[in-house]
Amino acid sequence: MSQKYPIGIETFSKIITGGFAYVDKTEVIYRLTQAGQFVFLSRPRRFGKSLMLSTMEAYFEGHKELFDGLWLGQAEGVDWTPRPVFRLNFVTARSEEKELNSLLNRHLKDWEAQYNVTDIEEAYSQRFFNVIKKAYEETGHEVVVLIDEYDKVLVNTLHDHETHEQMKSILKPIFSVLKGADRYIKFAILTGVSRFSKLSIFSDINNINDISLSDKFSSICGITEDEIRRQLSLGVNAFAEKRGTDFEGMMQILKNNYDGYHFSKHCPDIYNPFSLINALNDLEINYRWFESGTPTFLLEKIHNTDEDIRNELDREIPTSDLMSSSITDSDLTNILYQTGYLTIKSYDEELDSFLLGIPNREVEYGMYQGLLPFYTGRDIEANDQLILG
Repeated sequence: MSQKYPIGIETFSKIITGGFAYVDKTEVIYRLTQAGQFVFLSRPRRFGKSLMLSTMEAYFEGHKELFDGLWLGQAEGVDWTPRPVFRLNFVTARSEEKELNSLLNRHLKDWEAQYNVTDIEEAYSQRFFNVIKKAYEETGHEVVVLIDEYDKVLVNTLHDHETHEQMKSILKPIFSVLKGADRYIKFAILTGVSRFSKLSIFSDINNINDISLSDKFSSICGITEDEIRRQLSLGVNAFAEKRGTDFEGMMQILKNNYDGYHFSKHCPDIYNPFSLINALNDLEINYRWFESGTPTFLLEKIHNTDEDIRNELDREIPTSDLMSSSITDSDLTNILYQTGYLTIKSYDEELDSFLLGIPNREVEYGMYQGLLPFYTGRDIEANDQLILG
């Protein structure tokens, strides 16, 4: 018996009905939906944020049948009342004013038709408010707002001030609606790679709960070793057989290459889910994350920096700096952390600071082959011993 892996599939219903392997995150996802009204989560790209939101969408829409055999499907006292769900997905958004306007207009037109909104306003913010209010009035239930990769068009335009300001002026009123419509909202979450605290993007949502460094939700994205052993063991055994090793030997190989991420003070070891699932599917150790998960703005930052990137790869940083950092004015260490090239290695309680470092061999390879050449202007061989020695 073998497992099917959801390569390129981030829709919860497709994974479940298609018989693909699904690492059961429904307990921690459910706890998050009960923890506060407005939530923000920052994680690197390709870390499972879209699948997390898709799982939330299925739960809030009341599709209990999809959760059969999962924690949430068996838990007692769960409210399965179907609620209106508004999901804004910026994952594929292009960083152009016309394209962003078109994306928002398509979403709003669909929602207006769904909830019979006939008095169409001109401003996106008013239209968004109206559909939220109308959905609440028509169904009698508070609504849910899921915003995926809110910062995609913002980080992609950091090099172009004029376009960046256009993107920001379009998006800020949309996000501001969340506070004005809070009496109609059950739960709202925004996800992304970066924080824009210094840009006042969230200035109107002064009660948003940033869980990016929370111990309680540190494993909500990514895969833990315990989850691999309990839910992905078939794939590990198949890989071990091909490699001519045993289960524990294969686990060590996977750990060396894809493990090592931490997102809070007391976070369990987290594997990169994109890399792990691709490796189990291909039965090969491959390093694809750099090509799929590295934002252009990071490459430009490194190419133009005067800092020695090699000094940023093993550094102590105060907790306050990590929590208040903004992608626009952070030093290189913070940016490398937010994009997944550095992770938390340890926490010093006395100094209230984090030691950041490279998580695993895959990221080390990405540094050699992708990032450092942008800094040095030359190809770097692994035997240069620039990173981990």
